[in-house]
Amino acid sequence: MAEIEDKTRLVAYCGLFCGGCGSYKKGKCKTCKMDGGFSRCKIRKCCTELNYQSCAECDKYLDCKTLDNFIARIFAFIFRSDRKGNLGQIREMGIEQWAQERAASGEK
Repeated sequence: MAEIEDKTRLVAYCGLFCGGCGSYKKGKCKTCKMDGGFSRCKIRKCCTELNYQSCAECDKYLDCKTLDNFIARIFAFIFRSDRKGNLGQIREMGIEQWAQERAASGEK
């Protein structure tokens, strides 16, 4: 069971899978759930205040301006990421199964 828990710690609050990121793999980032990432991230602050593992637990994530802003859209374009799509999958599958599948595939 500890193996699954460790993988869920690699799921960023915003829905990215940090285990597939080059910065994480090179030891340059500890992930936002392990006190890495951008320390002033508004998404992290919101999720920790609400005690959420990710935005997938929030019923408002599809229309959230904190999750979907100009910088987030640029980030998604550059890194070819789909945070809202990931969050939808997390809601459907559960964070443990989603994390396991991402870890096995190496995707972000």
